[in-house]
Amino acid sequence: MKYFFYSLILLSFCSNVSLAISFKNYHNLKDIQFYMEEVTAQYDHVHMKKLGNSTLGIPIHYLIITKADLATSPKIYINGTHHGNEKASTEAALGVIDYLSRKHKDIAISNMLHKFVFIVQPLVNPDGHSQNSRLASGGIDPNRDYPSPFGKGPYFQLKETQLVAELMERYQFYASAAIHSGMEAILWPWGSSAKKSAHENLFLNVGRLIADAMAIRSYQRSYLDYRTEGEFIDYAYMQYGTFAFTIEVSREASPDKKQLPFVVQKSVKGILAFASGLNKAHSH
Repeated sequence: MKYFFYSLILLSFCSNVSLAISFKNYHNLKDIQFYMEEVTAQYDHVHMKKLGNSTLGIPIHYLIITKADLATSPKIYINGTHHGNEKASTEAALGVIDYLSRKHKDIAISNMLHKFVFIVQPLVNPDGHSQNSRLASGGIDPNRDYPSPFGKGPYFQLKETQLVAELMERYQFYASAAIHSGMEAILWPWGSSAKKSAHENLFLNVGRLIADAMAIRSYQRSYLDYRTEGEFIDYAYMQYGTFAFTIEVSREASPDKKQLPFVVQKSVKGILAFASGLNKAHSH
């Protein structure tokens, strides 16, 4: 019941999400790099870091967005573009960066930024993005390249997933949202087993908040959608106890650009619900 009343407050809070960066068109790699540099230069609470290079040598960056202490505060990891053709996921991650940067003086956002460290990586798979391919270089699916307690591997074949693992090890994330597109659903571990996780109730409650904020009907364990091995969310939860969700933001991987502002706005609402629900859970 507490989550029901909290969801009403939350939906009121994020009902009018506005965006500054234009989402009239999709952004290419140069656009994304320029935007991340621009945001970092404009806001004191945003810092850009290089994670490494992709297999094809494309630089991979992430942003730290926070007003909290980096060393001691719980950290939330948001990534996009595990699949390079799911370009709505890239744009959604940029929308999150925009909102957390630009709205930092709003009371609710400021409170979040004083509580959590947000780390946002728009491009897990820039090679696939540049080639409009689901897969990374070598024809490997990045979101099947992670260890899981129920899979056999091989895993970490890709430089890109190795970099994600390094980031996970460095920050020991409290929670994570992997943004995807190609369906509308909120998913959580396990993907590789019908077994419920030890935190099924938390996943269910927070998943419901995200789904309500995004007007999405489907929220469930990933396995109940279809069985997968090597998903990021299974690895994050198995390895670090990270409360990891897959947030599928659009029925199409890259919808028509006319739909893009709506998809991004809806995605930002979902991430706000995700963080707010976890804030509530963390406070108890």
